[in-house]
Order: sequence, then structure tokens, then C-alpha cells
Amino acid sequence: MNRIFCSLVVAITLLVLAPITSGAQDGATPGPTEQLDPNFCGAGGAGCDPTDVQQWKAIGNRLADLSSADLSQYAYACAKHADWKRDCETDPVAVLKRLGIEGY
Repeated sequence: MNRIFCSLVVAITLLVLAPITSGAQDGATPGPTEQLDPNFCGAGGAGCDPTDVQQWKAIGNRLADLSSADLSQYAYACAKHADWKRDCETDPVAVLKRLGIEGY
């Protein structure tokens, strides 16, 4: 009888506490009533890049298979150096070589 009573108490406790603990959220997950920051930059901050850098990243993605770090270097260099425009539009590897990045 004692064993049945203990099992019953444990079962009731779990039934009562389970809904309470399942409703808990961690601090990183916004609740439905929280507003997301409209200025959030997205994954890795890529959305924070200036518009011209984002455009060069799109061009670089079409022209070559670059790592994300090298793509970023290429895009910022092209945005900064208007005199490199021909290479930026046709040969991202040449731009990376100008920056001292080898391996492509």
C-alpha cells in the first residue's frame, strides 16, 4: 500500500509540474508578445553591411566560390576601390590577390 501511495504522489507531482516547466523559455527565445528589434542585422551581421558591400557580395557569389570571409574582403575592397571596378566585375580572384589572399 505504501508503494502505491508513493507512486501516486510522484505521478500527481509530475502531472502538476510538467505544464509549468514546459512553459518556461530561455532568455534567448523571444516570447510572442516581445517585439523583435527591427534593426537586427541577421546571421553574422551580414545585414549590417552597407548597400554597396551587399551588392558586391551578390556579384562575388555569382562569379566565384569564395569562403564567407574572402567574399567579405572582396566586397569591401570593391566598395572602397572604384578603380578596381573592372576586376571586381569579372575576376574576384584578382581582387583577392591584390589584398594578399592566395589559394584560389
